[in-house]
Amino acid sequence: MTARLKLFTSTGFLLVAAAAGAAGIANAARAAMAAAGAGQTAMPDASRGADVAWAHHHSKAAAHARSENSAASAGGMASADSTTHSRRTSGSEASSSSSVEASGQGQGRLSNSRSLTEADNGGTAPQAHPELPESDPSWQARFDWGLYYSKLSVAAAEYAAGSWTYDRSSRSGIPVQMLRAEELLEASMDAPEAQRRPKVAERALRLYYHAKWLAERNYATAAEWRYREASTLARQSRRNVLAAHALGRLGYFLMHWRRPDEAREVLLESQRVSSKSNPLAPYLYGLLERQSAGSDAQRLVAAEEMIIHAGEQPSEDLEVERQMMVLEIDYWRKAELSAAGCPATADAAHIVICFLGHLFFPTAEQATINEVAA
Repeated sequence: MTARLKLFTSTGFLLVAAAAGAAGIANAARAAMAAAGAGQTAMPDASRGADVAWAHHHSKAAAHARSENSAASAGGMASADSTTHSRRTSGSEASSSSSVEASGQGQGRLSNSRSLTEADNGGTAPQAHPELPESDPSWQARFDWGLYYSKLSVAAAEYAAGSWTYDRSSRSGIPVQMLRAEELLEASMDAPEAQRRPKVAERALRLYYHAKWLAERNYATAAEWRYREASTLARQSRRNVLAAHALGRLGYFLMHWRRPDEAREVLLESQRVSSKSNPLAPYLYGLLERQSAGSDAQRLVAAEEMIIHAGEQPSEDLEVERQMMVLEIDYWRKAELSAAGCPATADAAHIVICFLGHLFFPTAEQATINEVAA
């Protein structure tokens, strides 16, 4: 958006706020800017790709989040893989269904690859085959092979994912190998009682990474079901942090898919499940609230407080965006007190709106000075 267009748009919102009877720069100018600009920040840029937005940086926060996982994050977030693939919209699963094979082929050909590069923990050593043969009927063999196929499937680029099939659980298409992995991982329920909870938690983690792989490629229906299922399984195994993370990531992608109302519900649920090591959910929820606050000053301030106090985000891009948002909030709060703070930004639209706000909606102190001068 050019500065001129942004100015016209923001001024329009300002005049609407005036017509609605908004009072004070916090209620008018700052709310107008939130309406004009916050939506762009709140809604992830589809052209950028979710894979870039989620590129993990080597921070303590990211390391702490990753330490929750007994297995490493599969597939990585390298933009080189995903940017070579065409971006699909959330409604494009119909087109992917045309390439889905008949459900009767669900147990068909798996990937010919017999090793896995452990991109999910930054290593380069190939993943060894499970010790037990795949024909072994024991729960342990089935579970181990489920882990193996799961890691293969999320390490694969989309064009190398192999055959696709219809998944009845999510009512969508997914790679055959991924579905086979999920079926084998259900063996966690047959584990001895002493091992069942950690195995269910590990199954939840693998579903989380399946959802991530699918969501980055905008297979919305398949990804959403797996994020929700991962959260449910994580709670069953008392891994509330993982459960909250799954919902937080789902909230992000729902915003990416332009479904803000559903995203708001999911992000609230994420915060209810766990607030520990969960900076993403309050930040995203704050963005949505700031976008929707309009001329409601209390709601706007509450949303801004959530953004400010959300903490360091799990990706570098998101943290940079949050820091920029914090600077913008700080600017408007200082500009609200005095017009002398209006020039303290390089954004010409902000400066003009700030002065207009003070002109049409003077603070109580400025109004008193004007009355005395008159």
